[in-house]
Formats: sequence, structure tokens, C-alpha cells
Amino acid sequence: MSEDKSPAGGPTTLATLAQLAGVVSVVAGVVISVLSFNATRQKEAEASRLASARPLLELRQNLYTEVVKTAAVLANPELQKPDDLLAARKRFRELYVAELSMVEARDVEASMVALADQIDPDLRKNWSGARSAAYNLSHALRDSFVKGYGVED
Repeated sequence: MSEDKSPAGGPTTLATLAQLAGVVSVVAGVVISVLSFNATRQKEAEASRLASARPLLELRQNLYTEVVKTAAVLANPELQKPDDLLAARKRFRELYVAELSMVEARDVEASMVALADQIDPDLRKNWSGARSAAYNLSHALRDSFVKGYGVED
């Protein structure tokens, strides 16, 4: 028998298997490299998106903290001085109508409405045209931020 036609796994079969193994390893290396490259690109894109949204997220966090402090004063009127209650009520209205509305998530918005109905029922009962326009503008800005920065609403 010659080496070229060895049916029992002679040198020709081993050479073919070695070539096939080489091709498979090259293909596997290319696939792994492409997957790794794509994963790195996705991580970089996410990091870039978060970096660009950082000012919005920081503003949101600051206003959330401020509204929680203001709500705490209004929710506990018996512990407050009259001037502190008046200042908190004024600030709550400012946050509710415009500033917080510009950055709040929709579930926070629903909670703010529920809170306003409890601690400042006149706020929503006496809704003026200017107040409504400011509120709508703030929400339009929020929607623009959500879309532009790609943050979750």
C-alpha cells in the first residue's frame, strides 16, 4: 500500500486532520476576536452614553434629594415652625410645577401627584394657565432629555 491511499489512518489521513485542525483553530481565533471586539465596542458605547447623561442624572439626583427633604417637612407639620412650613410649601410647588418635572421619571411623577394631593391639595385644584404651561414645558424637556441622552424614563 502506498502512503497516499492508507485506509487505516496512515500519514495522509493524519496530515489532513492536522490541516483541518489548523483551519478550525484559525477560524475559532477569528470568531473569538470579532466577538471580543464587539463586546468592547458595546461597553465603550455604554460608558460614553452614561458619561454624556451624567449632568442630567446628577441634576435628577439633586432634585430628588431636595424634594424628599421638602416633603419630609410638609408631611410632619406639627414638628415645624410656621416660616419653615411656608418655605417648604413654596419650594414644593416650584419643584412640582417645573424643576422636578423636567427630570423626574414617570413613576416619580405619579408619586409626586399623590403626595401633592395629600400635603398641598390646593396646588392641583387651582391650576392656572401659566402653571399648566410651565408643567407641560418641563415634561417636554424631560422627554427631550430621555430621548437625547437615552436614559430610562
